[in-house]
Amino acid sequence: MTAYLIAMMDVHDGAGYEEYREKVTAFIERHGGKFIVRGGAADVVEGTWPAGRIVVLEFPDYGAAQAFVADPDYRPVAEIRQRTTTSHLWLVDGAPDGPTADSMHGFILGRIRIDDPDSYKAYADQVPGVVADLGGTYLARGGARETVDGGMTLDRLVIVGFSDVAAAKSFYNSEAYAPLLTIRVNSSDSNIVIVEGV
Repeated sequence: MTAYLIAMMDVHDGAGYEEYREKVTAFIERHGGKFIVRGGAADVVEGTWPAGRIVVLEFPDYGAAQAFVADPDYRPVAEIRQRTTTSHLWLVDGAPDGPTADSMHGFILGRIRIDDPDSYKAYADQVPGVVADLGGTYLARGGARETVDGGMTLDRLVIVGFSDVAAAKSFYNSEAYAPLLTIRVNSSDSNIVIVEGV
């Protein structure tokens, strides 16, 4: 099962951050990871997100993602990121039997805190069909997750992939999704961003 690292990085030392960008790719590849989002255009459509660049990495499994962040050789490179940015990083398990993000170039990322589990269940039961009907695919849907860096704790992380940003926005603004969106908004505190992939 795939796993994902979501990073929010507010860069305050551009030259130093370039050093990080030059060095980090080798460590990502060492652990079987690849970029699916790398600082593309982002549109916060609900709530708030930390300022800065959004990066999403896909790994073959959760163990590979954990091995990347714990790699002792990566530690000095991570320290460059920590010195040159204000960052928040999270790991999340991919959806069971979920596909990889190949051929997906638009993503909806969601940080969701469920306030009313019974009402949210009605949303969760119905939304996969609407996502599929409108061309989306769940890449992560509330599996195991952990905060790697930064102080933000999580309840639920969701990643939905689409062919492109236009398809992601079309889903989000669709008549089919509108009644479910109302249920989710009323049963959770959600922070949703639509972001361009690589």
